Amino acid sequence: MKNNRVDKRVSLLSMVWVVILLLMVIIPLRVTADNPTLVYVSPASKTVSAGQTFTITVACTPGQSIKSYELKVLFNPTLLQANSVSEGTIFAGYTTFFNDGTINNTAGSIVDVYGLILGAGLVSSPGSLVSISFTARLASGTSSVSLSDVGVTNETTYVPITVTNGTVTLREFTLGVTLGGSGSVTKNPNQATYAYGTVVQLTAVADSGWIFSSWTGNLSGSTNPTSITMNGNKSVTAHFTQNQYTLTITVDGSGSVTKNPNQATYTYGQVVTLTAVASSGWMFGSWTGDLTGSQNPKTITMNGNKAVTAHFSDSAAPQISGVTRVTSDPLDTNPVYGWVNVSCTVTDNVAVSQVVLRIHNPGGSWNNVSMITRTAGKYYYRSTTAFSTAGNYSYTIWAKDTSNNANTTSNIAFSMPANWDLNSDGHCTIFDLVLVSNHYGQSGSNGWIREDADNNGEVQVLDLVFTSNHYGESWW
Repeated sequence: MKNNRVDKRVSLLSMVWVVILLLMVIIPLRVTADNPTLVYVSPASKTVSAGQTFTITVACTPGQSIKSYELKVLFNPTLLQANSVSEGTIFAGYTTFFNDGTINNTAGSIVDVYGLILGAGLVSSPGSLVSISFTARLASGTSSVSLSDVGVTNETTYVPITVTNGTVTLREFTLGVTLGGSGSVTKNPNQATYAYGTVVQLTAVADSGWIFSSWTGNLSGSTNPTSITMNGNKSVTAHFTQNQYTLTITVDGSGSVTKNPNQATYTYGQVVTLTAVASSGWMFGSWTGDLTGSQNPKTITMNGNKAVTAHFSDSAAPQISGVTRVTSDPLDTNPVYGWVNVSCTVTDNVAVSQVVLRIHNPGGSWNNVSMITRTAGKYYYRSTTAFSTAGNYSYTIWAKDTSNNANTTSNIAFSMPANWDLNSDGHCTIFDLVLVSNHYGQSGSNGWIREDADNNGEVQVLDLVFTSNHYGESWW
């Protein structure tokens, strides 16, 4: 009888364990929030210089064993530019599926970032989820680096998490002023530090019996007051001399100025005749500083230190030639596999200051993109996102020289076919499905042919489904 009772208890206990195991399969176990998983920006705060490229890490300290994660990153696009997203170390040693997301430096976001372990496996040790490369813009201020829509799972459910954001501060700059001689210098605005791009006016004030002569350091010449743009730490020295006056001539453009008499210094009340001589292809425009107007020659009376600028200007607009467009083959709206390269040659008798590709998008908006120079006079723009929407585009190229003379090319039309329009006739018809079926079962590298509509490297039924979903649509 005793053995029978034991057998019955063992049998009952076995049945209970079977029920528990079935419930564990049917109803996923919920993870308590007693020990949440920490997801945080590292470092929590960082100070960088304008133009500096640096890395921010999204780190994770699991409160339980985890298998996957997903997140978005938000930042201030006027202060930071996101360059790339790379997979972190937390799943090191496992085969993973990682998506580096989509960077939008206009909205200040990185979306659709996720990663997971393929097959069996969980991790519980701390590590990084992703590393993000940023470049600080030419500005000052503090940008938050915020995490949004963060999710972390084990094999069956999302786990409780605690999210901590971070900040990046673009540092300000100092302006040091020293004196050579007897006098003082006022700063306007007068601050201990300055934000990037702040224009500070410096005014040298000579003591009795002294006169200001020149600036050295990060300023030169004898213009007083003068301005300095704070794009870094600056150091300026103001020099003062006694009982003599200087006449400093600055040339803006191409030309020269003769002084009569031509001396290093002048006594009080001495009259000097200035004659502006323009270089070939240039013309004299006006005097600024301690002389005004456009009279030439013109006299100046030396009753103090003087600084005069002669302005010369050219009238020739930049010449734009050789406008060329080269595209990927096949053309693909996915910027990972498709691209558009617009190039041209720009020449000017002085110097080209800016070349802009003005893109008229299918939706009616405009996208102005600064073209990058690679060789002398050769500019190009390789698009990774600007031509990623199907439709009809047009564009012009606008160029400006350092004298603000500008030129614009004629309008050029360009069409970007949708990936589901295989023959690029503007419509999705049965013929597009036929084109996919003609390559059914073939494989190659991602983006190898247009018939591989989803760019996974193989023409299969998903490409037929993708194309058929757009049957009857037009992208014109």
